Amino acid sequence: MVTTTVASEKLNTENWPLRSTNQITIGVIGAGGDGVIASGEILAHAAAREGLYTIMTKSYGPVIRGGESSVRIRMGDTRVHSQGDKLDVLICFSWKDFPRFEEEMFIKRHAVVLYDVTDDIAPEELPIDHSLEPVIFQVPFKDLAKEEAGSPLYKNIVMLGMLAEMFDLPQEGLEAAIKYRFSGKGTAVIEENLKALFIGDKWVKENLDTKFPFEFFYTTAPPKLLMTGNEALSYGALHAGCRFMAGYPITPASEIMEWLSKHMPKYDGTVVQAEDEMAAIGYAIGASFSGVPSMTASSGPGISLMQEMLGVAGMAEIPVVVVNVQRVGPSTGIPTKSEQADLMQAIYGSHGDNTRVVLGPCDCEDCYDMIHYAFSIAEAYQVPVIVLSDQFIGQRKSSFDNLDLNRVHVEKRKVPTDDELEDYKRYKITNSGISPMTYPGIKRGQYQASGLGHNDTGQPVSTASWNKIINDKKSCKLDHIVQKYPLTRYFGPQHSRVGILGWGSTKGVISEAVHLCGRAGIDVSGMVLRMLYPLPIEHLKRWFASLDTLIIPELSYGGQFMRHLRSYITLPPKVVHYARGGGVLIPLEDILNITLEFCDENISRDMIQIIDPEEIFDLRKKVDVDIYIQGEQKF
Repeated sequence: MVTTTVASEKLNTENWPLRSTNQITIGVIGAGGDGVIASGEILAHAAAREGLYTIMTKSYGPVIRGGESSVRIRMGDTRVHSQGDKLDVLICFSWKDFPRFEEEMFIKRHAVVLYDVTDDIAPEELPIDHSLEPVIFQVPFKDLAKEEAGSPLYKNIVMLGMLAEMFDLPQEGLEAAIKYRFSGKGTAVIEENLKALFIGDKWVKENLDTKFPFEFFYTTAPPKLLMTGNEALSYGALHAGCRFMAGYPITPASEIMEWLSKHMPKYDGTVVQAEDEMAAIGYAIGASFSGVPSMTASSGPGISLMQEMLGVAGMAEIPVVVVNVQRVGPSTGIPTKSEQADLMQAIYGSHGDNTRVVLGPCDCEDCYDMIHYAFSIAEAYQVPVIVLSDQFIGQRKSSFDNLDLNRVHVEKRKVPTDDELEDYKRYKITNSGISPMTYPGIKRGQYQASGLGHNDTGQPVSTASWNKIINDKKSCKLDHIVQKYPLTRYFGPQHSRVGILGWGSTKGVISEAVHLCGRAGIDVSGMVLRMLYPLPIEHLKRWFASLDTLIIPELSYGGQFMRHLRSYITLPPKVVHYARGGGVLIPLEDILNITLEFCDENISRDMIQIIDPEEIFDLRKKVDVDIYIQGEQKF
């Protein structure tokens, strides 16, 4: 049975395809047991095997087991910068599961919508925007899976077979991905899933003789790596020399401990699941004190519990890396969604003036590099380093070219010379702030390490003069760190009048907006900070010099990033601040509209067509922003 909406029937299908694209965005929605996430991972794996760039994001309710879930896959043969605002294809196994994701799953004009014939809802009553003239098909996912594949559990694979035939998706890649996915379950399971894939493919050939409103074309390339941010970060930590990790399970950071617990023991490392987050960071500090590069990982609530021990690491100058995969807060918040609202906690969430460094990876591949930088800085400068990832980066799957394993050189901690051991001073005052550090068992290298104020030998003292000396010593490390590791990324022209500044996962929409504006002849530049504290002030000043307008998007309702910037640097004359709470990612459409509104150029329709070749954006739509003008409105 195949049904289309009245709106679809009014379209002149003889002129299809209305557009061609080398990138496609697919969304799938279903309940627990529908295999939604599995289907997305198989499709992403297939795309990576064919050398395509892809981003796969998943969303699900905050439940322990079961519940509705969704997956979004954007893929193509050119670099995929962001998750994609709107869908070319929407598959819904059951429309009763749609309401949870309706704020995330918007369709493009002439999108293709598939749902099951057993779902008792007429096509014209579907809760989607019918003014966009979607092309809707009711298809027998469940019946085909049950009657021909042998089990209704195969409906997700049947669906993949249908998509492969409808949009020329990589068939060989899908077959290989299925074999990989079920490699541990035996030949029979693999053959059953391959059969389900062929059933879906065959059904489309025999039953759908219509054209489709768009065609997806691509050029294959050598296979690409496919990783989540959490996996890339874990692999990077292992390669950077980490040999001890302690943690406590928490969404969305748990995969880091899971990955390391599987692989670190192979390299004589140890992973401990602690009784809570306070114990986890205590274990990590203790292991580091003994000479082993160490880390812990958590999310916002767990990081709150670690603050006291971060003070100990700062006062005793013990290296430790702390990863925060941010989620929507405060409290339990929305643990399965992304936000950038732990920035203030990371930088300023301390008792006393605690020296720490805060880094922010901006995509999955960057997680690998940034954890190397984290261990290099922590070990060389003997400071706690906080790495701020988020759910969008940590749990999405991305494909990218091969990693350069030696791109980042990891510094080692300074050990005392024989002469220094003759009169060992653990907190020796030096120009760099770095003192020689021993570990238990080194002859003549014993010292007292605690959270108490101390002198250069580690002996507890309570005088203001020594307090100032030690604070000066720790503070000067930050000057050396920011000079050696400015850690910024630039996009677009070197000089422009309009710039977009962000950090972390906003990098995707910033880089894509700059790229599209460049294609349209509109000069816009972008910068993404990866060193969040201390700030690379000189780099920012040089970039700001040509800017009249600075656009700052962030996924923080309170605008924490802008508040942080204003604490340290004078911003350009006009600042356009776009802050929103977490739960839904910042759309590319909004960034483009804000950018176009504040560009001085006379933007022609031809320019907009270049930016918007597929009519997926409602350009010139007003976006709610705060505007700050130097001299006219106080910051």
